[in-house]
Amino acid sequence: MSRRKSEITGHMNERDFPHLVELELPSGGFRNKSLEFESFHRERGLVIRRGYGRHEGEQFHVRFCFPDAATADAFCARFGGRRLTYSPTRPGPRPSGPRARSRFVGGHIMTPADLRRLHKYMLEIEKVSAISDEMRMVVESEWPELAHKLPPKKPQR
Repeated sequence: MSRRKSEITGHMNERDFPHLVELELPSGGFRNKSLEFESFHRERGLVIRRGYGRHEGEQFHVRFCFPDAATADAFCARFGGRRLTYSPTRPGPRPSGPRARSRFVGGHIMTPADLRRLHKYMLEIEKVSAISDEMRMVVESEWPELAHKLPPKKPQR
């Protein structure tokens, strides 16, 4: 899924400046408030950072992002709106299982995407007729349940 630059910037602003104030955008816009917003930020030596905008029915909401709770509270007290705190869209601990990593095989780097393609191929085929020793080691270490599809090992000389 591709994203527009404004969506990426909004996400990064909310992540890096997690104290938010969400204001309803009036039908005529913030024409008369824009200078006040700029003045508020200038007084504190801040750059205006906007987060995600969102629609709720016909109403559009704009989020302003701040580095600390006190500044966000002051902005909320002066301009109204709703005070929020950023939380990741996918909360919770990261998976602790094995992570896909690149491997060096036969003089080439196999990326996690290459390993996924190899795994899919190994699931689809009946038997492998020929395989290099390095690739055999990859299959046996990553997916031991698929080792029965490999040809017998060549005797060592």
